[in-house]
This record gives sequence, C-alpha cells and structure tokens, in this order.
Amino acid sequence: MAEGLILRVVSDGPVTDEELAEQARHLKDHLNQLPGVEAAEVAERAAPGTRDPVNYVFGLLALSVFAVPTVKRAAADIKHLAEVIKRYQERNKGKRLRMTLPDGTEIDVQDVSEKTLAEVIKSVSVPRQGTPTSPQKVDGD
Repeated sequence: MAEGLILRVVSDGPVTDEELAEQARHLKDHLNQLPGVEAAEVAERAAPGTRDPVNYVFGLLALSVFAVPTVKRAAADIKHLAEVIKRYQERNKGKRLRMTLPDGTEIDVQDVSEKTLAEVIKSVSVPRQGTPTSPQKVDGD
C-alpha cells in the first residue's frame, strides 16, 4: 500500500468495481486541480501465483499534500483541500470517504468537521510542519 494519506470511496450499498473506480477518478481529477496536491489511483502487486502483474484496488487513492513549495510544486491550500473533500462527500450521497493516515488510523470523513479535517491533513503533509531540519542545540550540550 502507498505511504501517506489514502482516500477510499466506500458505498453504503451494493456497487460494482467500475462504479467505485469512476467515483475515485472523479475525485482524483478534482484533487489534482488543487495546487500542492497529487492524487493517484492505488495499484498493488498481485498475489503470488496470479497472472496479472498488478492488481487494482478500486475506489482507492493515494494523496500527497505538499506543505512547502518547491520549484515544481506549490504549497497546498489545505483549507481548500478539506473543503473539496467535504463537498465531494456531500454531492455523492450513498458514498462515503474513509481516510487512512500513515500510522494506520482510519477516519470516516463524514464524521469530522471541515476544520478538523484540515488540521489532520496539515499534520501529515509533506514535509511535516514543525519538523526541525537539523538537531536543536540545547544549553549545556
């Protein structure tokens, strides 16, 4: 599985793999329009003994959110990103978004406010906010 944020489109009722893939593609397209955000469909290696070299997991997106701009990437507007995710959820009744954090914690996006969602995304953006780039000198060292 990819590292970073994972968004999974989950249906409240029976749905085909094609429908989940289409929903994920629509969300991916919206997310990729945001500066500082890269979303990609997730593919995993197939189980040993199968003929397919890659197995797609339908409705699953890997999400990279960049907090610090680089030459090729702008810093993400995390508040706007959270708004896009919440609005997508509201437009697609019967479908839910589940977010998996790098530590394995799962969050049902429907259960959190837009503000809380923005704080969660900010805490796991790349590179992490507030992480010192070099060791801090402490008096007496």
